[in-house]
Amino acid sequence: MIFDEMHEEGEHMSDWFGMSWMSYGWIFMVLFWVGFFIIAIIFAYFVHRDAVRRRIPNPEVWVLIVLIFSLIGLIVYLLARRNYTERDLTR
Repeated sequence: MIFDEMHEEGEHMSDWFGMSWMSYGWIFMVLFWVGFFIIAIIFAYFVHRDAVRRRIPNPEVWVLIVLIFSLIGLIVYLLARRNYTERDLTR
């Protein structure tokens, strides 16, 4: 067949790349997802602290939104929190 003849002529660059990096690709994927979840947890922590300080009703809902949607959820929270003023917790 035509494809067999093309492959027998020599190695292709993608063959070398696949053999050298694809065996370690799972490491990069795991590191990406672990980093993504750590960042989402950090965002959720600060959103919860800010929501409690501003006495926003149901801060847990905002935590869930930020955990699920991460950066987009954080941006939505920052836009929505303008309606609430920060209050001192010492009173």
